[in-house]
Amino acid sequence: MKHSPFWQAYRRMLGTEARARLENRADFALMILGVLATSLSTAATLYFMVGESGRIAGWGRGELIFMQGFMFCIFAPQSACYNGMFWLEHWLKTGHFLRFYLRPAHPLLLLALERFHPQGFVVLTIGLAYCAFGLWGSPILAEPVFYLGFILLMPLAAVVLWAINMAAISTSFWIGEAYPVFMTVGKLTDMSRYPLDLFPKLAATLFMALPLAGTVWWPCQALLRGANLPLTILAMVALAGACTLLLHWMWQGGMRRYAGAGG
Repeated sequence: MKHSPFWQAYRRMLGTEARARLENRADFALMILGVLATSLSTAATLYFMVGESGRIAGWGRGELIFMQGFMFCIFAPQSACYNGMFWLEHWLKTGHFLRFYLRPAHPLLLLALERFHPQGFVVLTIGLAYCAFGLWGSPILAEPVFYLGFILLMPLAAVVLWAINMAAISTSFWIGEAYPVFMTVGKLTDMSRYPLDLFPKLAATLFMALPLAGTVWWPCQALLRGANLPLTILAMVALAGACTLLLHWMWQGGMRRYAGAGG
């Protein structure tokens, strides 16, 4: 199969970046250990937090662990391909962002081509392990429709999460210092790993509106609680499309502003 020059160059870039990251094995091993330690401590806290009853607000221990794993899975593509997003503020301040105006591709695609980190595979593996552990022995795993829903909903939820995080970091076009905004949004996305039933009604409504409910809550309603799967998939397609379109408009406005006198 013959690939276009673009994809050939991208494949070479992935190989080069991966080899560069893996050359320093000590740093890579420490990074993996850090991810594992953080994820295991989170899992242990959640496992013991539910107590002897094994349930919180009607949600079982296994379901809660699955939701944690689902968040890891949808964050994995961003962890692997969008490390360059953390350099956006620096590039805007130093003028290195100007090269994005000179390349014949969408800047959001170009941002994915700037960096690649194999840690994304580690994050995905941990997420899948969480999901399997959470539902181990559950009759849900015997239903083929569950796997179909998981395969379809996971990339859609990943797009929603990516758009939310990219919108947060893109505020650097306007306010210069995007770190406080990004950290605030990061805390909110971390909270969206838990059932919205645990939060007060006002907070749950806020999560729906942001729309952080499209990252874990809605997909898990269909995967774990019997919500209509086709309708959930259609809603997630519409949500992912709307988030991507809004992010596109945001970047158009930001790039126009940066190219102007006040940029």
